[in-house]
Amino acid sequence: MSVSLPSIPREFRGGWQRTLYAEPATEPYQQADSTSQVVWLQGEHWHADLRLPANGPDFSGITGLEACNRSQLEWLASLTAFAGVTQIEEGLCIWHRYQDLCLSLERDVGLLRWLDDTTLEERHPHGLYVEHWQRLSGNAVEEVVRCDEQGHLRWLQLGEYAIAITPRSATANLAALFEPVSDLTEGALRWRASLCFDYLERSQNGWQIVLSTHPWRVGELLSVSTFNDGHRSQIGV
Repeated sequence: MSVSLPSIPREFRGGWQRTLYAEPATEPYQQADSTSQVVWLQGEHWHADLRLPANGPDFSGITGLEACNRSQLEWLASLTAFAGVTQIEEGLCIWHRYQDLCLSLERDVGLLRWLDDTTLEERHPHGLYVEHWQRLSGNAVEEVVRCDEQGHLRWLQLGEYAIAITPRSATANLAALFEPVSDLTEGALRWRASLCFDYLERSQNGWQIVLSTHPWRVGELLSVSTFNDGHRSQIGV
């Protein structure tokens, strides 16, 4: 028996860029962040999200995880990036994370409301935080989804914006996903950080990486054929 995925209301689909994160949800804020680079792509079913703090370490001269020192590895392994299926019912949004760079046991739930035609507010149900999201693209754009044979999302494209995901290799040490990064060996840190999220924008030259959980990849052109081996669906949203 097959089960249909929840379909997201059309007005929430598209590309979003975060302009504010603040705690608590109401002013005066005790802390606020408007400098981190955060992108959320929301399709009919799937979402992909990556978040890069502005105060990251210098990766000049780095070309891969093997060249990273411990400080760099701990930062990479602590980043927030995830993908999965979204459920929205009457302003209550649940992000069911199927792939997660930094796993949490807490459920990802938010209350959504519109501030204006292009700005969406996400609020923690208990008022712990608030986020503002600015629309990058309209909801009437081409959606392309590619998943691998295991059902993992590998490519989510909404018009001129896309997020590509490279999964981790299989391992028996899943406990490394939950341990503090300070307790992990450098080998475990490299494995944990090997789940890669690339945010891309389409230009005349092709798909260029603009943000990445592997920062040395920024600026590279990515071939979409890399993801053609998996299941592909194309939806006009």
